This record gives sequence, C-alpha cells and structure tokens, in this order.
Amino acid sequence: MILDFDPAHDTFAFDAAGLYNDGFGANFINNGSVQSGYPVDTFYSGKASGANGEHVVVITDRSFANGSTAASAISGETVGDIIVYHDSKTNTADLAYVTSANHVDVFAHLSGIHSVSDLTNIHLTASDFTFV
Repeated sequence: MILDFDPAHDTFAFDAAGLYNDGFGANFINNGSVQSGYPVDTFYSGKASGANGEHVVVITDRSFANGSTAASAISGETVGDIIVYHDSKTNTADLAYVTSANHVDVFAHLSGIHSVSDLTNIHLTASDFTFV
C-alpha cells in the first residue's frame, strides 16, 4: 500500500527487463520512451472507452470491482501494460499489470483515493510513470 503518493514530488519507477544490467528477472516490460528514466512511451487518462492500446492507462470515468473488470472495459491492452483504476470494494486506486487478455495482477494500492473524483484530481500524467 502506498500511503503518501504525490505526483508533484513522486514518480512510479518500474524495473524493466533489458535496461541496465538486470534484464533477467526484472519485473516489467520496457515501455519507457527514449531511454531509462524517461516517461512511459504511450499514456492515456480518461474514459475507459477511449483507451486503445496505450502502455499506461488511468481510467477516470468509473469504479471497478476488480482489475479484470477494468481490463475488460478498455481496448487493445497487451501483456505488460499498466492499468490504474478506482477499486469500488477497497476505495483505493489500484495499479495493475496486464498478464493476459482481460486479466491483471494488482501490485499496488494508493490509499486516500476514496472515489473516481479523487483519482482524477491527482492528475496522473505520463511523467509519473518511468521504466528503469
């Protein structure tokens, strides 16, 4: 659980295969733009229906009961993509990693995100997601 994420000061940095010397066993696929430490190469924030294959998607129009339901609401996502959505059961923002079509593994929860409005109001951007 992440208790104090502030996009004005914090960044999600994902350990990506093939960057630097830790390619074996790294946790994420390299979706970074240009080079290590730069923002994700494709990003979308908005209605679930508007997402189409971006590597990081923040869904800001509704809550979901679980990550698979969130993944099913968007189009074009592939293994390795990251979805951020409001979880209506836990009242957190969940970060999930796409493992297969319409299936994800949640790997982090942002506390203090009690509604979709709260998620929208933290104004996540591509710069908040880097791959190293």
